Amino acid sequence: MNTASQTMGRRAFCAGLAVFGASAALAGCSAPAKKEETTAASESAETDVVVLGSGLAGSACALAAAQGGAHVTIVEKSPSLGISFLTSKGNVSICQTLENEEFWQFVPETPDTMDEFVARYDKVTRTGELDVAYPDYDRVRTLMGASCETIDWVEQIGVDFAQSFTKEQVGTDTVKPDMSLADDPEKAPGLFVFECMQKALENNGVEILLDHEAANLVVEDGKVVGVEVLDGSKTKEIRAKSVVLATGGFGGSQEYLAELVPSVESVGFQYLGNTLNTGDGISMAKAVGAACYEDGWVIPFNVMPAKELTEANSDFKRLCDMPVSGAPIEGGDVKTKLLVDAAGERFVNEAAPAIAQATAMADRNAAPYYVLFDSSNADVCSMLDEAVDGTAVVKADSIEALAEAANTPALAASFDAYRAAAAAGSDEAFGKPADAFAAYQEAGPYYLVSYVPSYVATMGGVKTDADCRVVDENDSVIEGLYAIGEIAHRFMYNRSFVRHCSNSSALSMGRILGTALAGE
Repeated sequence: MNTASQTMGRRAFCAGLAVFGASAALAGCSAPAKKEETTAASESAETDVVVLGSGLAGSACALAAAQGGAHVTIVEKSPSLGISFLTSKGNVSICQTLENEEFWQFVPETPDTMDEFVARYDKVTRTGELDVAYPDYDRVRTLMGASCETIDWVEQIGVDFAQSFTKEQVGTDTVKPDMSLADDPEKAPGLFVFECMQKALENNGVEILLDHEAANLVVEDGKVVGVEVLDGSKTKEIRAKSVVLATGGFGGSQEYLAELVPSVESVGFQYLGNTLNTGDGISMAKAVGAACYEDGWVIPFNVMPAKELTEANSDFKRLCDMPVSGAPIEGGDVKTKLLVDAAGERFVNEAAPAIAQATAMADRNAAPYYVLFDSSNADVCSMLDEAVDGTAVVKADSIEALAEAANTPALAASFDAYRAAAAAGSDEAFGKPADAFAAYQEAGPYYLVSYVPSYVATMGGVKTDADCRVVDENDSVIEGLYAIGEIAHRFMYNRSFVRHCSNSSALSMGRILGTALAGE
């Protein structure tokens, strides 16, 4: 047990690892031009473990396997390791119980128990719940029970951790990289960690193939024995005892989104994740008979102005949670404005977490959604006036005129009810705290601004067993094929994301699987 302090600072070995935190995933990464298939002679190579994808789970798996003595190759289609996480703040959830006390990362007010952790976890993930058989709490308990040991492992290879949040604050004890060890403390924690991680991979002899795109799995006698990889004009076949899919989700694939989460298009969700996450691993796995989840969903980030507004003026992104708005829509301890659907009806507690707001917007399926602004903030008004188009931003001198202009007939009634609840200090309809209501001016002009949920990752993909082995529709193992991280973490959730637990589970999946594969 570490008893040094509540904001620990241990171990300064620099050998590296993967980075954490979907909450600030890299936005705007453009997919490279599709590599043309050629008739050039194929090359061939052999390795013990080939990991497809170098994100959080893939890098942890590769490093752990290499540390165990395996010859490991990473195949990454982007020009950089861990590209989805280079801007991450690095928060990782842990579960600090008496059973893993030797690996505690800070001294909690009270020790956790796995039953208490699961109870808090279950409450969050069932926000807007579906009739599905997840979470698989046997697997959740295993992975979160290993979380402190996993962070201890990360610390041993160069990244110290400090307390970020406690379970009393956010439901899970959370740690983040201690940036005082970085050469530039102002850089993103994700970038710092991946700088260290690359050194660790190289020091442990991992072969790293950047700008290489996995195309097809190689199967012999019903077993996956390798992968075909595109390298510019060449095709290379990499033979391996084990092939690990760590290719991320499908947030960058219009086809998979239309199939698995059609509300992304109908509601207008903005994707803030890595556009290179196009479901490649899912497609490869399906081609060899893997079973896939049919109830995909997304991991929401916040509620923000619609894409046409943020693309035309990036300052619109500041209307999510920055002081320019004076009363942002995003929840927390700030005052939040009125959010209505296409008919002008209020339908949700605007101070609720983004997960709850996004789920309500998707399930209601009544887009476009609007946030009501008044003219109290000159900076915001200036920006809105430039964007007024009668659709994404509608302006009028009175609420009644605004309702008519935007074709939102219930807006006036919703506005009156909102102000009445604020005055009474009681929101019987949606349970919004009295101190979270935004005050509105008596006189116009007023604006309705189109708002949508955003998301940074997806839930869905390939089904696996408790050992991360990919299974077919009969739950039979496909020999030689494994899947970890976002491509396979659907089993962790019902409907809602539990903050920073995906990072934790991906790390532990990678570490545990890599260690096991090295022993085969």
